[in-house]
Amino acid sequence: MGLGQSKNTSINDSNKFDTNIKPDTKFVTNKTERRKKFRSLSALTLSRGNGNNEIWNFSNGKRFHHNSLRISKISDTIIDEERLQRRHQLFKRIWQTNFSAPVDETLTAGGARVLEIGSYQSSMFTGVDKMPLFPQEKKPENAKFLQANVLNGLPFLDDTFDFVYMGLLVTAFTAIEWEKVIPEIVRVTKQGGWIEFMESDFQYYNEGPTTARLTDSCIQDYDFREFVVMSKIIIKKFVYGAVKLFMKSKGIIGPLDLYILKTMETNERIDKNIKTDERSCFVGKWAGELGQLAVEDITKGWITVKSPMSKLMKIKSREYDEIIATFAKEVEQHKTYFKNWRFFGQKIVATSASNITTPSWYQ
Repeated sequence: MGLGQSKNTSINDSNKFDTNIKPDTKFVTNKTERRKKFRSLSALTLSRGNGNNEIWNFSNGKRFHHNSLRISKISDTIIDEERLQRRHQLFKRIWQTNFSAPVDETLTAGGARVLEIGSYQSSMFTGVDKMPLFPQEKKPENAKFLQANVLNGLPFLDDTFDFVYMGLLVTAFTAIEWEKVIPEIVRVTKQGGWIEFMESDFQYYNEGPTTARLTDSCIQDYDFREFVVMSKIIIKKFVYGAVKLFMKSKGIIGPLDLYILKTMETNERIDKNIKTDERSCFVGKWAGELGQLAVEDITKGWITVKSPMSKLMKIKSREYDEIIATFAKEVEQHKTYFKNWRFFGQKIVATSASNITTPSWYQ
């Protein structure tokens, strides 16, 4: 959905707030202290982010985080903190809840927590992102943010969290990297705990020519030397837009919903009874308040990447503004919409301790 998808993470912990915790820091000084601290955390959320250093840009009185993730020229831009909050509200409105996994009873009983901090006061949240995007003001007392890269291993013991939630990260990793991400997420989830992914389709439905032009331009600078041509299938996918080619360039073959489901099914520690839920979000004022919220969010996303996009499209700033204005009108005419999915499954209870792995940094 749009560009620069990222989800602001929320974390709850009564311990001291820290924005840069890594496996090799004092945070993991000895096994006893680590076990006490980590066991107090029960819910984990991960989101798309970037960078190891806190680099902020300011524009028109607003603070932005510089995103150095080199997925494309489009990603080398800025993320508006306010937009992250708006996006959270957008998806909450789409689903009418923060999660779909059946963990509400556990969260209410205490010892676990979800994104809506106020709803489960006795549970604890931990959020992980590569960028320090945790709010600097109005920080919940029971929330903690850890700046870490899941590809390097999460700084938690095995079987730490009752619930692990990961959102809008499908394009942050290649297919090979996903083979590392899934097992790591499963590792830190308690046996019998739940794992949930939320992702949006990168295809607009009922899109007009301007929308197609924007999405096609997003991946013009990608290197497709490793792209495998598959005759009729590729031709059909190409018609749907270049974003599909972008997914294939990362090794993600097939529709997004089937890909995520397959990656979960191939993990032997996740119960095969994986649930899938789908929502469609209409874009535009024609769809009411939610549609207006969606078009505003997407439009502001296009505006955020104005500089790199106009260069990619080889057009002047004024022409780009006109294209974005046309996009906002076009979704009204074509009744454009996009799809959003949630996939959730339960970690299998191991029959023996030999099935449990320990991260290398802990040994």
